[in-house]
Amino acid sequence: MKPFHSVILALLLGSAATSHAQLGPNGATASFRGSLPPKATAPISASQRTALERELDTLTRAFIAVKRHPRAADAEIFLKAVRYAIEFSEWYDKTPEDGVKKANALLAEAKSRIESLRKNETPWLLGSGTKVVGFYSRVDGSPQPYGVEIPEGLSWGSGAKIPMWVWLHGRGDTATDLSFVYGKLTAKKPGQFQPKGAIVIHPFGRYCNGYKSAGETDVLEARDDATARFGVDPNRVVLAGFSMGGAGAWHMGAHYADQWACVHTGAGFVDVKRYQKLTPEKMPSSYEQTLWGVYDVPDYARNFFNVPLVSYSGEKDSQRDSAEYMTEVLAKEEFTLKHLIGPGVEHKYEPGVQQEVQALVEAEMEKGRDPLPRRVVLQFRSGRYAKMFWMEVTEVEKEWEDTRVDANIAQGGVLRVNTKNVRAFRLDPAIVREAVARPYTISINGQDIIYNEKAEIAPKNYYFAQNESGKWSMATGPFKAPGSGKAGGTTIEDAFLDRFIVVLPEKDSYSPKVNAWVKEESQHFLRRWRSLMRGDAIVKRASEITPEDIQSSHLILWGDTRSNPLIAQLLPKMPVRWTADDVVVGGRAGDAETHVLVMGYPNPLAPHRRVVLNSGLTFREAHDRTNSLQNPKLPDWAIIDVTTPPDAERPGKIVAADFFDEKWQVRPAR
Repeated sequence: MKPFHSVILALLLGSAATSHAQLGPNGATASFRGSLPPKATAPISASQRTALERELDTLTRAFIAVKRHPRAADAEIFLKAVRYAIEFSEWYDKTPEDGVKKANALLAEAKSRIESLRKNETPWLLGSGTKVVGFYSRVDGSPQPYGVEIPEGLSWGSGAKIPMWVWLHGRGDTATDLSFVYGKLTAKKPGQFQPKGAIVIHPFGRYCNGYKSAGETDVLEARDDATARFGVDPNRVVLAGFSMGGAGAWHMGAHYADQWACVHTGAGFVDVKRYQKLTPEKMPSSYEQTLWGVYDVPDYARNFFNVPLVSYSGEKDSQRDSAEYMTEVLAKEEFTLKHLIGPGVEHKYEPGVQQEVQALVEAEMEKGRDPLPRRVVLQFRSGRYAKMFWMEVTEVEKEWEDTRVDANIAQGGVLRVNTKNVRAFRLDPAIVREAVARPYTISINGQDIIYNEKAEIAPKNYYFAQNESGKWSMATGPFKAPGSGKAGGTTIEDAFLDRFIVVLPEKDSYSPKVNAWVKEESQHFLRRWRSLMRGDAIVKRASEITPEDIQSSHLILWGDTRSNPLIAQLLPKMPVRWTADDVVVGGRAGDAETHVLVMGYPNPLAPHRRVVLNSGLTFREAHDRTNSLQNPKLPDWAIIDVTTPPDAERPGKIVAADFFDEKWQVRPAR
């Protein structure tokens, strides 16, 4: 019988230095070594590897007995860290012996925790100091680690309601699972901030992706796990970070402004064009520029009206420009950014100003957030981020356009809503019933809707929609999945923020060339997901997909209508065509011998879920040189010529690509 980790490898493949993350002349961060993870600097010997594999295999088998324990992830994070280090040769210490020492320390801890879990004990949680724990991600079921700092004397647990800081770490190209987990396990000093009476958690963030894609979900899941585990007050959670972590705090603070008591951004980029200093001759395709609207923070700037924001930059830090840029953007919205400057320093905190930052953030933390504020401000371009507190946009007039909502419960209990580029939205009934006077009066862009609710049982939602003549109407009812319209701009990569299943072909495609491309690209994605996103994707054949899978998961389908029965079943329900002869999207076409269709679309069998055809992460290895480029690169659909081999930037020659329109139909050729 093969070792567990060897089986996984066969199926899928067929302490780090803190980076300053400054951009070099080639646009790469200072720490970038040409790949993520980089090549080993002190590779271990064959005998050392064999010894580690033997112990890992023994412990992997022992772990099966405690797999169902609620805290099983606290042990499995150590096994995964060593397994990935072996498989990807992630050895970055001065000598091979140093790397082996780390791996053995993790295996020893795994063994100890497995033995404790057998007795239903968790001694690693006792006492204060820095600890490393884990959870199972809903994205791919993988064990993901995070660190937690518990100050001396703090009482925590069920009902404790303690405050918490979520600290996002900076870039570290060699800070893979082995380094991250070992660093938290052996930490002797606390992190950057030590807030009074609060715990600090350190999400792994799925390694080195700027807290995007699954890294974004990782932060939210680590927060939720810590909130439940340690008895955290959900209204006193702070988001903070520096460098890459500062960039993460900028974007997650803007996109999820209703989740935090305060947001602190230390350095970090906020956009692509300005940060990369892109001139006209260096600009990418128009659709890639449109896709910057997913993460570019200026497109979500008004969301900071919902949360206190404290920013910091070193006086001589080149990344200070990002905060200066946001100062300009926010000033146009009549928002004054609190931007503290560390005198005389570059890419680090100046101690005196750091204390000022901490005092400001702690003051906001103590106030806490209001979960049902009387005013909500929402701004977005991507439909991923179309919700804020009790307001959610469900359909826009034009996708990827600047979309805004300003909703305020005025004196007298009238709810006034002003919108831009909004076709439909919904309201949480909690705020309507608590703060709006009866009969309910909702004024939308100056049009009053009066609703005299007689039922004692509140509806699940209040829906508002605008017809073609601009008149708004109201309806109530349970939550409805998105209908035929888009809530905003969409991307293929939206599917990788939540549970997804990779569905491989059952047989060969129409074309041998397409068949070879599908095999290579699907395996490339699985390898890349593991190496960059640090998880084993869930993989099934089409015949293994259950009705529950269809309702609970996004489906990543590989192949064509001949090789994958699910593609054959679903494609007729989509506005595209793929036969033995050709691939057709609107007026764009390619012969089926040498072309494949890449696409993201609502699953016709489960509209609240996505179907993705023949694509994984659309940013590739060449974009890893800086987190600012790890953004979606393809729109809703693309036709790929497979006679041009995939490379570090593209899956092949892109002969046509575009977004579907606001009703999920094909746009005329542009």
